[in-house]
Amino acid sequence: MRVLFAGLCLLFAHLAFAQEEPEKFAMRGYLKDMASFIHIGDSLLFQNQVHNRLNFAWYANDAFTVYAEIRTRILTGDLVQDIPGYDRLIDSNNDYFDLSVNVINNRSVLWNTMADRLYVQWIKGNWEIKVGRQRVNWGVNLAWNPNDLFNAYSYFDFDYEERPGSDAVRISYYTGVASSIEVAAKMADDWNEFVAAGMWKINKKGYDMQFLGGIAQGDLALGTGWAGNLGKAGYKGELTYFRKVKETTVNASYDNLLLGAVSVDYSFPSSLYLNGSVLFNSMGTFDPGLGLSFIGLRPGTVRDLSPYKWSSFIQAAYQFSPLFYGSLALIGYPGGDSFFFNPGLTISLKQNLDLDLIGQLFYGEDFHGDFGALVKAGYIRIKWSF
Repeated sequence: MRVLFAGLCLLFAHLAFAQEEPEKFAMRGYLKDMASFIHIGDSLLFQNQVHNRLNFAWYANDAFTVYAEIRTRILTGDLVQDIPGYDRLIDSNNDYFDLSVNVINNRSVLWNTMADRLYVQWIKGNWEIKVGRQRVNWGVNLAWNPNDLFNAYSYFDFDYEERPGSDAVRISYYTGVASSIEVAAKMADDWNEFVAAGMWKINKKGYDMQFLGGIAQGDLALGTGWAGNLGKAGYKGELTYFRKVKETTVNASYDNLLLGAVSVDYSFPSSLYLNGSVLFNSMGTFDPGLGLSFIGLRPGTVRDLSPYKWSSFIQAAYQFSPLFYGSLALIGYPGGDSFFFNPGLTISLKQNLDLDLIGQLFYGEDFHGDFGALVKAGYIRIKWSF
């Protein structure tokens, strides 16, 4: 399968390069520096991260485009020095192909470079084909996406706006302005990683609706999603049902699983924005007893969005002025006693240069059964986009 996947990439690239149309090249990206202050127990940990992203696109002709996006992070501080296996955690966000390398890896500096997008796109008429590492994004909600069979992500991982990708083949056929049929398959050596599914999208009575089905890590997965309005408010939802057809390490703990999330959001004329969402996990519990471990930055699959039976999300955001933007988010777990508090402020220093002040506070019971702040983290980030 590796040979087939690489061969398809080379075939599409060769067809693109063989055309006689004049080449067009584009590059954009950003450079960020973020200082992190993390208070756990009696310890205050510091980390600094320099984060560069370069996004390249080569428009070979009207049909073919080649994309390559490179993510580079240079980390220093206490996490690099003191956390066992931290280098493997930073180097773990790969898929079928290993497109990541720790260029420097010692107790002082960790330098990781990764290609998290590397694919060829072909568009002709109503057809679109993508081959390579790409994001297959089928979710519609902000906080949680039960329809995201290919690229599950965590809301807590705020510094990765682009989100993970998959080494996949994706074919789309557009049947109308707001309707399409899409199939995608993710490269894998075994059932633990394999995902192949199809999705049908239509628009009915002002609602964008989608229906999906396929095989995901040994489960038959069937789902639906929608996005529309309730009056002047936005209304979105996703449901996915998983039924075990072949036991894997992913589905060993259940035979059937239902994930569902709905959200309502509203923008006031004053620029105040509100968003509320609820997630249901049929295999979740009201008290997972996870201690610090519920603070995962990357879920293994969409099934790991939350270990709780019910999860709730509330966010308020406001544009105080053209230069100041603030937000406040709260994640709670009805029936449990854990919650997450997330304030943020963005200051526009000048065009394409922003300063972010971000807080992440996790409250719950520690390993001794005492309730309090498990983690209090603050981040100062400056970002230059180009």
